[in-house]
Amino acid sequence: MQSPIRRYLPHLLVGLTISLIMVGAYLAVGFASLTAPKALWSVNPVTIAFSGSAGIGSSGSVGEVVKCAPKVENVVFHTAVSNPTKLSLSVSPGGEATCGPAPDPVTVTASCLVAAPNCKGTYTGTVTILEGYTTIPPSLSVTIVVT
Repeated sequence: MQSPIRRYLPHLLVGLTISLIMVGAYLAVGFASLTAPKALWSVNPVTIAFSGSAGIGSSGSVGEVVKCAPKVENVVFHTAVSNPTKLSLSVSPGGEATCGPAPDPVTVTASCLVAAPNCKGTYTGTVTILEGYTTIPPSLSVTIVVT
């Protein structure tokens, strides 16, 4: 008669192998999330307030400083606004060759796209940093107040 350990040794080895693979995968994901790039905005959220009395072309801007940790290359700024038929949101410059620990100044501008009475209101927007198809969090939250 065989000893119980020898009889179940293949099963124990398979179980141990699967356990080691699972632990390795868990550690790989954990370490990868520690090195994921993050954006550091000087102020988040920001507010842009301006008079829309001139109608189409009325605009307001805010200066912002952004850093990335760790350093990433070839980033672009993507903007979104709550009502794109009335208002546009843009960032200058539109992207950077590198975003790293050195602060990079950017200007966020909101502009009216419609006549003065139709432009008035409060809107929300976001500025997101993209490296290729990857979003670098967090996005900059923008509140736009047109009087």
